[in-house]
Amino acid sequence: MEKQESEIVGEKTIAVYRPGEGFRCETKPSMLRRCRGWDYRQPCIYMITLVLADRRSQALGKLKLGASAPSTEQAAPSTEQAAPSTEQAARNTGQVISVPAAAAPCSVPAAVAAGYINLSPAGEAVMREWLDIAAHHPEVKPLFMQVMPDHVHFILQVLRPMEKPLGNLIGGFKTGSSKAAIGGPGLWAEGFQDMILFHEGQLDAMFRYLRDNPRRLAMKRLNPNLFKVRRNFEVKLAQQTTAHFSAIGNHFLLEVPIKLQVQCSRSLFAYSRQPKPGGGKKISRDAHGNPIAAFTTPAFEEKRDELLAAAKHGAVLVSPCISDGEREIARLAFAAGANIIALKNMGFSPLYKPGGMLFDKTANGKLLLLAPAAWPYQTAEKPMTRFDACVLNRIAQLIAGEGAVEINYKGVMPNYVDRLVREAIGRG
Repeated sequence: MEKQESEIVGEKTIAVYRPGEGFRCETKPSMLRRCRGWDYRQPCIYMITLVLADRRSQALGKLKLGASAPSTEQAAPSTEQAAPSTEQAARNTGQVISVPAAAAPCSVPAAVAAGYINLSPAGEAVMREWLDIAAHHPEVKPLFMQVMPDHVHFILQVLRPMEKPLGNLIGGFKTGSSKAAIGGPGLWAEGFQDMILFHEGQLDAMFRYLRDNPRRLAMKRLNPNLFKVRRNFEVKLAQQTTAHFSAIGNHFLLEVPIKLQVQCSRSLFAYSRQPKPGGGKKISRDAHGNPIAAFTTPAFEEKRDELLAAAKHGAVLVSPCISDGEREIARLAFAAGANIIALKNMGFSPLYKPGGMLFDKTANGKLLLLAPAAWPYQTAEKPMTRFDACVLNRIAQLIAGEGAVEINYKGVMPNYVDRLVREAIGRG
């Protein structure tokens, strides 16, 4: 008997089985990838993203600056089981117009903090369909929705096993909301993006992220050049080297006269780690979310204090942020409002934007992200290899110039490292 069409999800490519064709590998767009091995009928909390078929139309609403949104929250339909207790009020509401997020310390105008989305009739129709989900699927509780001009995010909780996978529910919502908004199909792009909120703290973080979306969009609109992904961005380095990078952020940081390289051996500092559900380890954090150190050394503390003092007086720190020590110095430097040039081991997607704290640092002109032009963007996370680390440390040396540090590449010949660097910073 012929098998039905099925997919085996991988990190970047998938093996797709189609009747009469067998398995073949192909790249999977992010809107179509799913968690390998997970049964999407099972109870859990999901964050779903849908994007418009025509994102340029901004058909769901318009960003408004300088005034708070009207109070127009609507309660989501009640179900037999309550959502988790944290941020209960927020989780039980669907917003017709987004609530303005709390302002983060930044240099952009204060009006940005009050940015909100004024929904169009199409956006309001989409919201009504969202609020009606529980009427058709009593096993699902809609927790929160954030409508943006060209996409929506929503969080829902599956309370008990569903007869059909979650994708069927999402497909029905897309069909119904498209009909309500424009009178027929065609509102949404193919597929959807999902994030399964397995772990403690993820739900709170996702609520904060979604509520903050209008403010972040406003910051991007007010600082468009800082959020523009530049391809083959040309940089003059030490030793008259011309390099090409993918870049996002404040490229004028390269012109600051004092740039200091951050380089820290793993033997000097390390974070504490604990097992993750499902395997692997994660960094241990305290009650405030700060990482906990497993050990530190006087050498690290001296290096850290010198770099942070220099950054306080205007120096730009240049770091590949590879080792725990380098990441800890970057974290403390960000908290102190310092300027950082951070190196990445792959490029950026066309719609890339820094996440979390890096977003505000980009908007404030405090951050420049650089990736060698010949190392392209890829959908899966790229593991940091030994040779990647050598190349990024050498590039950091060239960017820092007189502020570079001496590095022992531990068995890799310097001329070979330089050859790898030339290949990486050639045009992508």
